[in-house]
Amino acid sequence: MGYSAKQRKVRVSLEGGQKLVRRLKAMDEAAADILMQAAKAGGRIALDEAKERCPVDTGALRDSLNMTENTQKPTKADVKIDYDKSLKYGTFVELGARGRPANPFMRQAVDENVDKINEAISAEVSDAVGRRM
Repeated sequence: MGYSAKQRKVRVSLEGGQKLVRRLKAMDEAAADILMQAAKAGGRIALDEAKERCPVDTGALRDSLNMTENTQKPTKADVKIDYDKSLKYGTFVELGARGRPANPFMRQAVDENVDKINEAISAEVSDAVGRRM
C-alpha cells in the first residue's frame, strides 16, 4: 500500500495589510529609539567616569569629552564617547608615547564599569518594555 501527497497552493488574503505594514514599521522605529535610549544611559556612565579619570592640566581634554549617537537600527544602537580630535595630545595621554607612560582614562572608564553600564542598559530596556505592555 502506497501513499502519495501533492503540494497544493493556498491563497490567503489579508484585510488591513497596509495598516499592519505601517504598524510593523512603527515597531521597528520604536525598537530603535528604545535601544538608543539604552545605549545613551550606558554611555553617560562611561562619559562621566572618563571625565573623572581624565588627567587635568588645562582641563581642555576633559572638557572636550562628549557622547554622540553612532549607529541606530531596530536591532542595534550604540554611542561614541570621544574627545575633540583637534587636541592632538589626547591619543598620547590615552595610549602613551615615547618617554611618556599611557594613562588610559577612557579605556578604564569602560572596563571598570562594565557591570554598571550593562545594568543601566538593561534597566532602560526593561522600563521601556514595561511601559508598552
